[in-house]
Amino acid sequence: MTPDVRPDRFLYAWQLDALTAWLGCGRRGVVEAVTGSGKTDMALAAIADAHRRGLFVMVVVPTRVLIAQWYERLNAAFPDLTIGRLGDSQRDRAGACDILVATRHSAASQRPVPPEGQQGLLVADECHGFGGGVLRKSLIGAYSERLGLTATLERSDNAIEKVILPYFGGVCFRYDFAAAIDDGVCAQPRVAFVSVPLDSAERVEYVATEQQLVDARRVLRSIPKMPTNFADFLSAVAHLADQDAGDNGRAAREYLDALGKRREIVANSTAKYKALTTLAPTIATANGSLVFTETVKAANHAINRLDTELSIEIITGDTPRSAREDILERLRTGDLDAVAAPRVLDEGVDVPNANLGVVVSASRTRRQMIQRMGRILRRKEAGVGARFVILFAADTLEDPTATEDRDGFLDEIEAISDKIRIFGVPELDQVAEFLDWSGPAEVRDPIRVNAKRILSTESDRWDIVHSDDGDANVAADLERDIGTEAMYGRLHYLQWPNKTWLHDWISERVPDTPAEKPEDPITYLEVERLPLPELAKPKPKKKRLSTGESPVVVVTVRDGFAVSCTGCGTLSAPVKFKWQALDQTVECTCSEW
Repeated sequence: MTPDVRPDRFLYAWQLDALTAWLGCGRRGVVEAVTGSGKTDMALAAIADAHRRGLFVMVVVPTRVLIAQWYERLNAAFPDLTIGRLGDSQRDRAGACDILVATRHSAASQRPVPPEGQQGLLVADECHGFGGGVLRKSLIGAYSERLGLTATLERSDNAIEKVILPYFGGVCFRYDFAAAIDDGVCAQPRVAFVSVPLDSAERVEYVATEQQLVDARRVLRSIPKMPTNFADFLSAVAHLADQDAGDNGRAAREYLDALGKRREIVANSTAKYKALTTLAPTIATANGSLVFTETVKAANHAINRLDTELSIEIITGDTPRSAREDILERLRTGDLDAVAAPRVLDEGVDVPNANLGVVVSASRTRRQMIQRMGRILRRKEAGVGARFVILFAADTLEDPTATEDRDGFLDEIEAISDKIRIFGVPELDQVAEFLDWSGPAEVRDPIRVNAKRILSTESDRWDIVHSDDGDANVAADLERDIGTEAMYGRLHYLQWPNKTWLHDWISERVPDTPAEKPEDPITYLEVERLPLPELAKPKPKKKRLSTGESPVVVVTVRDGFAVSCTGCGTLSAPVKFKWQALDQTVECTCSEW
């Protein structure tokens, strides 16, 4: 690898394994790895190798904030390359840069393709969010190599099966918190659940929704193929609420309405915010604290309780970028004790390393809770423990002791925790002692792989790199022992002091362009299919002039008038009068890969 194009000086073992698996899938696939484990560093190694092979690279991100973050990381990793931006007031062209970072909306509308004569690699950050009708158009078919990055490949619709997996091919590698903690890449947490009661007025209001919830649940549970797992059940309910125009859809909407009312009641429980005051000393003495809420109202309640006890700020979706960056920098330097945020920190924001998470109201989706957990579970130095305080209203849908309609993230966090304990209000004074934890006695050092390690730990196999002329037979023996993709990965995804004959030898064994029909079928990991019930009465689809997602315009043609898709330029059949053109439909191809 040339010295001016190289990523970080090492890869974690899981990152090299993920890249090897991606290579084995023809450089097409999704890497599903938990927040904080290092997906960006892994992608940088793939980008470096793509550039070495002459490919144009586009990184597509969800937000303007992520454009800035990726732009900074790419410039640091590849100082001799030209990094362009599309979005956030920037309009760089593919032909004027080596790597282009674009928002999903900008990529969907502009559809930048690799310069003529070049192949391309498309890296999609937070790829689970690319399934929407417009955003899916940012997944451009002209890029032969495709790498999707996500913490959890989950959605409440069928876009994963219909859009994301067909484009990327499948999930080629999966890395969860259990594996990351075992490898020393993420920290193991200690978790305190704090039970608080609803007051009499809140309990009355909570119970008042019971009959609506019971009636709606009875209808929904009777629907064939309705999942029993609560997380899947909620996804299926959301699907029915959005797509079914009949009684089942009505029951789904009533259920979600009642459930939303209940969540709001427990999220704003006055006892939770009284408990926060007791927890203030623990929050203040942590190495950075994040207070997670579901709404701005709840975040403001937290601020009102804590701002007399410690230094805390709030970040919402309306917080200007400069103010947000200033707040996060103050948290990073210790000028702030804590930041409260209603879901805005769940993904797409570079949050400073914090070691205490206070969950005032849990998210209803596993994906959002995985994101939140990852903010706290990033690797810690010795003497720093990762801790969570999860406040819940007793005898409600938040209660971790409940067996029915239990939030799915509870199983996740319980499975990886060092210790878990439930505290009642009379025991609040014991929470601080329980959380006075500096982490495991021994912090496992992750396996960091680079060329030096390969040469030292596998010296009997890799001595051939030192020879000047090379021995193809010995190289073939090494390839047979560890596999073509693993050999390529060690030579081209890691930093070597200089290029050797073996780099060229293995490059010839791995095609640059994925085969349209590979000799051996590509095997992807199993993806859990969301069990969606059939629609009893599908909602009618809105009539579109185009079968794709792009707008159309009326144009003049030789035989009269037609409509043209602005995405791909396909024309409808010509008609004599302009007003007749508006009844035409365009069978466009702009949404196809």
